[in-house]
Amino acid sequence: MVNELTIERISWERVILTFVVRVSGDAPDSFFLTPNSRPYEVELPVRAESLGEGRFELTINVTQFNRRAQVPNGTYYLVARRGEENLPAAYPLARAEELGDASRAFVYNKNFSAYTVTFGISDDEAAPYFLMRTYSFGRSGGKPSSRVARLKSKARKKWTKTKRKALRTVFAISAYKRPSDGSNILFASEARPNMQGNLKAVHDRMLERGLDSQFNFGYSFRTGRTSSRQSAFALAWEMGKANTILIDDYFAILKDLGNRDEQKIIQLWHAGSGFKSVGYSRFGQYGSPNLRNAHRLYSYAICGSQHLRDVYSEAFGIEREAVLATGLPRIDGFLREGRAEEVLVDFEKQFPTAKSKRKILFAPTFRGRGSGDAHYDYDQIDFQELYESCGDDSVVLFRQHHFVPDPAPIPQEFSDRLIDVASCPDTNDLMLISDVLITDYSSVIYEYSLLERPMIFFAYDLDTYSATRGMHKDYREAAPGNIATTFNELVELLRRPQLSNEATKEFVKENFDYVDTSNSDRVIDTLILSEPATEPQVPTEDEDRRMSERVGEEDPGASGQEDQLNDPTDNDSDGDYKAEEEDEENQWQTSQ
Repeated sequence: MVNELTIERISWERVILTFVVRVSGDAPDSFFLTPNSRPYEVELPVRAESLGEGRFELTINVTQFNRRAQVPNGTYYLVARRGEENLPAAYPLARAEELGDASRAFVYNKNFSAYTVTFGISDDEAAPYFLMRTYSFGRSGGKPSSRVARLKSKARKKWTKTKRKALRTVFAISAYKRPSDGSNILFASEARPNMQGNLKAVHDRMLERGLDSQFNFGYSFRTGRTSSRQSAFALAWEMGKANTILIDDYFAILKDLGNRDEQKIIQLWHAGSGFKSVGYSRFGQYGSPNLRNAHRLYSYAICGSQHLRDVYSEAFGIEREAVLATGLPRIDGFLREGRAEEVLVDFEKQFPTAKSKRKILFAPTFRGRGSGDAHYDYDQIDFQELYESCGDDSVVLFRQHHFVPDPAPIPQEFSDRLIDVASCPDTNDLMLISDVLITDYSSVIYEYSLLERPMIFFAYDLDTYSATRGMHKDYREAAPGNIATTFNELVELLRRPQLSNEATKEFVKENFDYVDTSNSDRVIDTLILSEPATEPQVPTEDEDRRMSERVGEEDPGASGQEDQLNDPTDNDSDGDYKAEEEDEENQWQTSQ
């Protein structure tokens, strides 16, 4: 048998599967997967890029292949089409043992679910073509051991089901009050007690433009500590009557409420691009989202540049067309002319020992799984040596991540040069007046880079952090500044008379299409007052089900399946969504 389409290499980068193939003869018109149960009745297109000389690179995001879903359960041929001719791919039989190493198993849902992608060769001796098999499955957590425990578990689940049904009823009733002119807008967050960041910037700019006369604004801001059954019903009511819902963080309740066919759901994600892998970029690792996740339900999301559209698309599990590079609205206030001078005057009144000195902002992210066990290892810092390295012309401003409750343990005798600035309400203001930033994996670099000032990355646990949390890109290559992996290296950098900011300038070019104060206006004009030119194609649950039926294999990972598994950690707290958000907070938290 002569193979006109041969797979040369199979590789993975997170959830991105790549094939490098060689085609004999003329270039094909397209590539696709087709199930071996119904060959050519169903064709799932595969993205291809020519490498020249008959070679092509094919890429498949296995979690976001079938629009906003994973590659459906099935066994597939990889095929090239050239005119009327179909060319199934073959893999070198002498290297067939390599296919096992190239296969992947993604375990998620607290180890109760898995999604596998495996490779093999068909059993047709006359035509031993390459096969790709995908399968999602789950297991239950087992039943409670005693009769009393089983009854309690059953009652909890029934009560949870009743509460969710009640919320859906409130949402449905409120939907009758949704105006046909699209004038109701809801500003909401399940991670903040009040309006902040991108939401506040868009809201305030709409007020400045007088758009409150054209739109009716609704509000809902809750956290795990402030949520209650009453506030949950209030949120369901506000969501039901809203035409547009603006959110800035993970919003678990979208899985039960929200109508993506009739409402516009816009994610104004609270943080810029950092180093850590988040969302579906870390599928199958610690903190992995489920295949069915609230992030997939956005109508649109925003980011800072065209370069970042693919990053956010992968993380949220939505198509690239749904991510728009408008810039982040909160940058508007950060770059407002005169803001830095105003902040400096107030700051030096509050901290007179810092007046007229070089200010070094120390702002690392937290360690731990989330807000419950967040901490920072200050044993890595020799406060006396740091104090001495400052000399008479510098001060270090210690700014804890908001998850870390304890203050930096600065000895009192060093407090004139080492200053705890936890009392300052806004980290952005501290960045505006700082001459150097010391951080690690935090997304504070996003805003600070716009100032084009030096940054030092104190990554004392780089290897451990990379292995346990995952990095979206190579840290040593991507960090826009000098990296110190030991305290001695950090001090040596601080003692240099001058630090370069060239890497910072390159970072800005990559992450910002706009360095201006019109980000809020672009969000308002593009997403609220109008619709983007190309609307994303979001499949409904019926479409997902029909696709699985056409492929010809049952999909145990279909909608609702993961939620129905017996989870031994079920409880009867008021915050069903809050408990879920605590898990998701660990999964999705960036460090802003």
